[in-house]
Amino acid sequence: QVVRYQLNDEGVPFDADCIVHFSGNRVLSFHCSFIHPLNQTVTVSGTGSEYTASMTDAILPRQGDMLSYTLVRQGLISYDEITTEDSKEVQIDNSHVQEVCMWKNFAKWARKIEEESGSAAADTKNGTWWSGGSDEVKEANGIALYSIYTQIVLDALMKSIKLDGEKVKVNGFEES
Repeated sequence: QVVRYQLNDEGVPFDADCIVHFSGNRVLSFHCSFIHPLNQTVTVSGTGSEYTASMTDAILPRQGDMLSYTLVRQGLISYDEITTEDSKEVQIDNSHVQEVCMWKNFAKWARKIEEESGSAAADTKNGTWWSGGSDEVKEANGIALYSIYTQIVLDALMKSIKLDGEKVKVNGFEES
């Protein structure tokens, strides 16, 4: 469901607040915008998760060998009137440019798919486009499924915009 949005003259959204409801009373909410230049902050918090993750350079990483994100855990003490916060910073290797890593992974997956898949039929109902037991083929199937699910959610959000913010039911997600 898109609860607030702005469209350009061609009908393309450039600012939106979205809510995605999952089974088990789980909710994902996000704000996506081109109004706020150079703001790349992503905050991820899940229902029942111990920490909230925050990254300030999520799309285009800053220059340097290391990136970081912050994990924050909040709690209440003393009759639920005083909040506590525990945070830690996690360092990530940034020595390779994102696009280079993407192409290296793509090449690695393509080689293994060609080696292992042969003429075996795809089982798309179970999220398997390529047969093979290697970690590389499993990763390729996983990223393909992730991409399809992302597109399904984006299509539903665009439909919600066309319906002026109504909730849109999405079928096809398996319980995980």
